[in-house]
Amino acid sequence: MEIYLVVRRKTLSICLEAKENWTVLNVKEQLNGILSIPPSSQQLFKEDNGINTMLEDTKTLVECGFNVTSAKPQLPATLGLAILETEEFEKLSVTDYSQPPELPDVMKPQTPAQASMTAKPE
Repeated sequence: MEIYLVVRRKTLSICLEAKENWTVLNVKEQLNGILSIPPSSQQLFKEDNGINTMLEDTKTLVECGFNVTSAKPQLPATLGLAILETEEFEKLSVTDYSQPPELPDVMKPQTPAQASMTAKPE
């Protein structure tokens, strides 16, 4: 079965489609094709209760806790990516998504009482 992942690093987000039986190394190889960064220079992390845990290359995605119910197209599972810089890996850094601005009053949903006040008489 297919699972859906978002790999995040700083402001970068990469959406991937993967198989449950893929290993973490398979995901790194997919990222290599996109980013031209060899798997040995990548670290993938899973956040669990606010703690980032590095994923082992030999484990399957199912063994890491990803499956069709936890990684759906409409709500993909998120992985963090750290890259080898010179001689050591960078600290995992993922920028939060931006928040949209507040809707103007004319676009906010109206209650029935408000709708009757703004309705035009015939």
